[in-house]
Amino acid sequence: MLAGAQGVLREFAPKLALCTYHLPDDPEVMADLIKQANPKYNIVQKRMKLFASVPE
Repeated sequence: MLAGAQGVLREFAPKLALCTYHLPDDPEVMADLIKQANPKYNIVQKRMKLFASVPE
């Protein structure tokens, strides 16, 4: 989903809340995809969840 949403992440920078418990490398892979699309994202990971937003 994140790979296909690169343009949306870049242009609109929606706030994200994602579960990261499916695969062991989910937190790193998801964070990398988000940052590739838009380096302005701040990413916080807590308890198998990833939260990402761009400061206003």
